[in-house]
Amino acid sequence: MGVQSLSVKFTPQDTQKYSTTTTVRTLTVNKAYPPARWDLPAAVLQGSALTPAQITTAPYALYGIQGSAAANSYMTVDGKPLSSATTAQAGTAIVQATFVPNDSVHYRQAIISTALTVRPVGTTAAVDFGTAKQTIRGFGGAAAWYYDRMSDDRLNVLFGTSVPDSLGLDILRLRIAPASWNASTQTADTTQWTAELVNGAAVQARGGLVFASPWSPPASMKIVNADRTNPLYSGRLDPAMYADYAHYLNAYIKYAATRNVNLYAISLQNEPDWDPQTYESCLWSADDMRSWAAGYGAASVSGTTARLIAPESFYSSPATTDTLLADPAAAANIAIVGGHLYGGAANYPGSAEKLGKDAWMTEHFLDSVNKSSSSASWQTSIDDAIALAKEIHDGLTLSQYNAYVYWWLVNSDDATPTGLISTGNKPTYFGIGMKHFSYFVRPGYVRFESTSLPQNGVRVSAFGTPAASSGGKVVIVLVNENGSSVNLTTSINPGGRTVTSLTPYLTTATATFAQQPAIGVNANAFSISLPGRSITTLVN
Repeated sequence: MGVQSLSVKFTPQDTQKYSTTTTVRTLTVNKAYPPARWDLPAAVLQGSALTPAQITTAPYALYGIQGSAAANSYMTVDGKPLSSATTAQAGTAIVQATFVPNDSVHYRQAIISTALTVRPVGTTAAVDFGTAKQTIRGFGGAAAWYYDRMSDDRLNVLFGTSVPDSLGLDILRLRIAPASWNASTQTADTTQWTAELVNGAAVQARGGLVFASPWSPPASMKIVNADRTNPLYSGRLDPAMYADYAHYLNAYIKYAATRNVNLYAISLQNEPDWDPQTYESCLWSADDMRSWAAGYGAASVSGTTARLIAPESFYSSPATTDTLLADPAAAANIAIVGGHLYGGAANYPGSAEKLGKDAWMTEHFLDSVNKSSSSASWQTSIDDAIALAKEIHDGLTLSQYNAYVYWWLVNSDDATPTGLISTGNKPTYFGIGMKHFSYFVRPGYVRFESTSLPQNGVRVSAFGTPAASSGGKVVIVLVNENGSSVNLTTSINPGGRTVTSLTPYLTTATATFAQQPAIGVNANAFSISLPGRSITTLVN
């Protein structure tokens, strides 16, 4: 660890005309940030005293990294001690602790958070429509490398609400193809961008939001990795091309507008901390991104309404986000903190919240629980729907995501499904799990306070229009991962709304988003039986 000196000696072939020279550079080797998790603890009762010992789960690290949480580090994310800060009102408190690795030579400490449910005294669960949390931008998926325009039937299923199989998505993620760049004229070969923008235009015409991510800059801008078969695979952006790269991204935004795509946002780089062997990529250190965002981030979106997304880490690295946002110049140019969930987990983005930045989960996909190493094909099931619904719920309530964007919209192969719909435009169970949020929770809705884990295996999240005056729409999503049914009694603070009944939409192993008879809300409370292994969305 620390700063090391590296030197290289160059001996020319023509030693009569050229002399031997040695160049010395410094290399800074930082301690690794341990990938830590903190599983959701059991609920505590409203009004009870609280100590760290009463929290039923503890932070831990992945990949065999040993360590434990510092006993004196447990607190709320706003720095208050647990004893008096978290149980006065029913709902969900975000708490944090510091994970201290045993191997302090190679790993540094990590702050990790979890969502602690405060269960109401009188009922099983509680929803407070008077306490607003983050604004929801929407739910969606990627059409990267998708060169053909989607059929209207497919668009109706993915981005509509008009047919029985509609998922109600409203965000599309595009890939920025690495177009050839002319440094002299500062122009790109825009023909390489046209094909993927076709679907962006189709989704935007339906009112959807479109953003785009580069997997690699053009090869001419990179310090390439000579070990790879393609200069677009791996490598780094040449610092001498930082300004050109900003102009390149800006050229993409402006060209997209000529193709009827007014981009909501553009990413600095897809997965800058992942080095795949067989597809486009580019490695950036946190300091690389900080330097570029501070010096050139504004130029990348200049003259447009697009926002800049960074860092889109493949495991939502908190350390990388903190590095970027600790620099005021870089933070000023970043509007959205994006990240993925490969090998990582939902965590509270404290530095982003303090600065009022959006937090988006911009890519992840789940393997089916029915997949095995010996299977050539499999089908998705209710377990997959529950797995995705749990991930969305935890992201919205703990990471307080403003948007959740899945990876594949459409299966690449129906025999090995990973998408939200099949090639025949039928939702997979992944799509159904998404639908329980995306169909009724519309862009501009707000997440409201709720008891996120009122009892073991039951998750509760609540959404609605920002104020009762704008229609008073409410949505409550209930996930029961238990094998048996659960009776849930929930109190509601209507927040000035009038909520007299709620209509359930139910998914089980035998029912798919099936509308059920309305249930009554009496004295601002309702009771519902949640079947085992089920997802229920309640709407008024």
